[in-house]
Amino acid sequence: MKRRAEHLVEKRDGRTEWLRTTKLARSVHQALCSVGVNEDWRALEVANAVIQGVRARREAAVALGRNVGVLSTAEIADAVQNVLVATGHPAAAAAYGSMAVERQRRRNSLATLGRTIHNEGPAFLGASMSLHGEGMAATNRLPRE
Repeated sequence: MKRRAEHLVEKRDGRTEWLRTTKLARSVHQALCSVGVNEDWRALEVANAVIQGVRARREAAVALGRNVGVLSTAEIADAVQNVLVATGHPAAAAAYGSMAVERQRRRNSLATLGRTIHNEGPAFLGASMSLHGEGMAATNRLPRE
């Protein structure tokens, strides 16, 4: 795929990347595998259909005179779910959506954890933890006889 402005994707965190069909196919393949369909070619077909559908929709919007801007990951995710349902894999579409929700939950928890550790510093480790690798195991030992 040639690198053109129509292939730019704005990520959920604000970054802009080039659209990679293989990355899209990998995530579709994970969703298909989670429902018992382990076929690489089907994931590639779905990814290509998504790319063609998004491209056709954007070209139609440009023909109507609308400014389309950069693709968003949410727009691509909606297109993937629609194509999976249309090709007879509604369970995979639900799995794809739930994977996106799980990734969002992980990003939020990591961001919260990062802010907590950054703000709290070593005091966040608590009184039972030491910075020298001695944790709970070192304090809970039985005395030697």
